[in-house]
Amino acid sequence: MKGIGVGVWSFGMGTDRYVGNGYKPYMKVEERIAQIAKLPNVTGLEITFPNEVDTKSTKQFKQLLDKNGLKLCGMGVEIVCDGEWKTGSFTSPDPQRREKTISMVRDAMDVAAEFGVSTVSLWLGQDGFDYAFEEDYEFAWNNLVEGLRTVASHRTDIQLGLEYKTSEPKMANYVNSGGKALALAYATGKKNVGITLDVGHAFNARENPAEIAAVLLAEKRLFHLHLNDNYAWADDDMPVGSVHLIQYIELFYWLKKMQYDGWLSLDLYPYRDNPSEACLTSLHFIEKLQNLVNQPDFDEVVESNRYKGSRSIRAMYELLMGK
Repeated sequence: MKGIGVGVWSFGMGTDRYVGNGYKPYMKVEERIAQIAKLPNVTGLEITFPNEVDTKSTKQFKQLLDKNGLKLCGMGVEIVCDGEWKTGSFTSPDPQRREKTISMVRDAMDVAAEFGVSTVSLWLGQDGFDYAFEEDYEFAWNNLVEGLRTVASHRTDIQLGLEYKTSEPKMANYVNSGGKALALAYATGKKNVGITLDVGHAFNARENPAEIAAVLLAEKRLFHLHLNDNYAWADDDMPVGSVHLIQYIELFYWLKKMQYDGWLSLDLYPYRDNPSEACLTSLHFIEKLQNLVNQPDFDEVVESNRYKGSRSIRAMYELLMGK
């Protein structure tokens, strides 16, 4: 693995639909990055284009990264969290909105290349529908495929990671599962279109993260990982392992087994928690997971209990807590 990164949004105000002003005071991006740089074993920073950096501010942002001893590990594109995207991005019926989407993604890819970022993630949260008969699904699919094919052709040295999610902000998103995202990637015919796997989104889609990660790795389409946790009915972005202990153990086992060589990026949104504490909790858990799956007898325990039903879970808990 390349290392561990943290999304700069993890140190935001923690706004929600009930408390629009958030639970914490606003922190400038420079302050957020300074706090992230203090976290142990964190070497990467994930940002969103053009929120933290745009085509005109790369020099200043490089200086900020150098000052804090960090490098960019990932970049998203802001085509969701503003009213202008209410009709969608790649699938909008407005051709000017579709053209703006393509232009922004191209610019983000160019900036990513300047920083040595390998993957630009695309969360298409406004590409979907709220009601039956509201959308033209054929039109949407064709524009998704063609739009992604167009931007992927812009630079073959930059990967595009589709960050699928079942819903939000639209009630139902088009790119809503690992299988749909993989099908879309293949439909483009471009090898640099793949998936950014957000573990919390996998739980929301009723997926087992280890299974979908293994499938994507087998197809060489797992480009980036966002780590967080939730109760499976909402995208809570809780600290890693705070809910799904056994599933996270299995995920890290398969990441090791199939030699995932990308970044682990914390995608947290601690509404009422101290963000540094939420990150530290996640980092501590990740360290324990890595130590566990790297134990000399871990593979032997897993393989010797393969195909034995609930015995496989008992064997894991014996390894964790003793017989």
